[in-house]
Amino acid sequence: MRFCRPQFRTFQSMAVIVAALALQGCGLFSSESESPATQDMEISVKFQDVHRCSRISPEITIVNPPKGTTGYDVRLVETHGLDEVVLGGGSWAEDGSGLIPEGAMTGHYRGPCPPKGESRKYIYVVGAKQGQNPQPLAVRVYALDLD
Repeated sequence: MRFCRPQFRTFQSMAVIVAALALQGCGLFSSESESPATQDMEISVKFQDVHRCSRISPEITIVNPPKGTTGYDVRLVETHGLDEVVLGGGSWAEDGSGLIPEGAMTGHYRGPCPPKGESRKYIYVVGAKQGQNPQPLAVRVYALDLD
């Protein structure tokens, strides 16, 4: 059995998602261990300059969500060294379109805004949810490096 310690601090509001990502990074949640229904989910983020230092969230496309998905939980996380800051996000009901529209994340969302002359990594974390179940059916990330 392999032990892997995540190399970042977590916040309570992100504990479940961060734990899932950390375990995925350790190889404990690899695609081999996921059911075929969750293996195919993919996300893409249409990030543009208008989304920098803004409260306007980018358009997010979700392809092949797991069967039974009723909604999505989206968070934006900024990482720098060992520090991690949750910049907000929100929830979106699954409507069959595979699209979370631009500006839809209104839950205290603040877009990526690295300090002048410094670079930061920003991670969009999308969890497919089923009803009130706190355990996501699938979690995918989309990472950006901005300066």
